Amino acid sequence: MRDTEDTKRLKLVAEELQKELSRRLGRLIRLRTTLPLKPSYTNGWRVELGSLGQGEPRLEIWHCEWAGEKDQRRIWYGLYATQAEKLRKRVAALPEFLRPVRRLSEKDMRLATGSRSDHLLKKPLDPREYDCPIYEEYEEKGNDYAYYGMYDSALPVNEEQVLGIVTRATRFFEQVIKSQQPTVRSQEKAHEDDYAHIENRQMVQQHLARERSRALATQCHRRDNYRCQVCEITFREVYGDIGKSFAEAHHTVPLASLTDTVESSLHDLVTVCANCHRMLHKLDGGEEDLAKLRRMLHRR
Repeated sequence: MRDTEDTKRLKLVAEELQKELSRRLGRLIRLRTTLPLKPSYTNGWRVELGSLGQGEPRLEIWHCEWAGEKDQRRIWYGLYATQAEKLRKRVAALPEFLRPVRRLSEKDMRLATGSRSDHLLKKPLDPREYDCPIYEEYEEKGNDYAYYGMYDSALPVNEEQVLGIVTRATRFFEQVIKSQQPTVRSQEKAHEDDYAHIENRQMVQQHLARERSRALATQCHRRDNYRCQVCEITFREVYGDIGKSFAEAHHTVPLASLTDTVESSLHDLVTVCANCHRMLHKLDGGEEDLAKLRRMLHRR
């Protein structure tokens, strides 16, 4: 019964994620037309979503026990390369906020209890390492293969959590892939430079108005369970019932790229507490601000 439910959940997340990737990155990646589930050999399953090109790293999503939690499958999304060097070079060229917080190798894994083929981590991931980039490189029979991606902190047990996973996975793939497109990178850098010195009150008001779009903000809060995506608190946990159903929404699109014709999307909003929201608006105004502020907070 558990296996049946988990495969359904993975298929649902994979299908929704592929739709978003097609809409946002369709010109930059090769997406598969079918999404068959395959064994992951980590007590779970995997789905190949597409690739960065012929012979290039593949985009995949897994639902398995690799993270090391006992009898708990978790979603992983990221890039996989049968030739580690190809992925290693791409990861080395990523901007700082996308650099791996941890690297794993064969010394970190063990054979799953009662299995001859499934492997798990010897020591479970620290919860603080969820939603953070991790690079993995392994050697088998003289061949090196590699993974670069994130283990999601949420479990796909209901529609809102599935939507949250799809949103975070889409944002991750989009940031990684666009950061390695020269034209996109130069345009985004120009936007960041503009915002670093901007004092355009009208633009700031426009940005805040998008964040206050009531219907979208409510959907965003429900998707994230009213939990701040930076410091991870909920107002109800801190203040009790008075804080129930209270949160703010932050728009991740850089200020300098906003125009009157740009429409807000749920996938561009994240739930934050009031303190983290203020801090986000003190940063550079780029899509990487969320990850940057999260790292600042966890360095303390």
